[in-house]
Amino acid sequence: MEDLKKQYSKINNELREQIIHQILNEKKSIADVAQEHNILQSTCKSIINTYMREGRVGKKESRVRKLKKIIRIYDIVLNPVQPQMSTYLYCQKTENCIEKSIKSQKEENEQQEIQENENNNNFMMLSFWCEQIKNQLTSFAQPNYAFQTFTQPYQK
Repeated sequence: MEDLKKQYSKINNELREQIIHQILNEKKSIADVAQEHNILQSTCKSIINTYMREGRVGKKESRVRKLKKIIRIYDIVLNPVQPQMSTYLYCQKTENCIEKSIKSQKEENEQQEIQENENNNNFMMLSFWCEQIKNQLTSFAQPNYAFQTFTQPYQK
């Protein structure tokens, strides 16, 4: 028995652009374009729909999962005199949450590291400049009280 299902194949951005151009600009049918590139019609249709809906040619760089968070709140009113008369109220709320994928978390962490490195470099450069200015001022200054040297550098 022959297997008619095709395996999942990754389609690069150049091929996606060709498909979009052939279908929208050259007015070729989806079936002809799919047969020409040896891919499924549903794949071509998905590429066109994504382009029309989002204006995006390539795959998404990172995904965001939508989760629901359930919050349960118990209010307990204790009666110390008669414990059997104690009551509790139960409340439940559902909130939508967004969980970033591991890839987007890594990208965010990399961006933070780059920013921290830039901040450290800027701080070091600023400290170096301040030290140079201090040295110039002390070399020009006569021994008077207007210019006092700083013994403790600025701490970040």
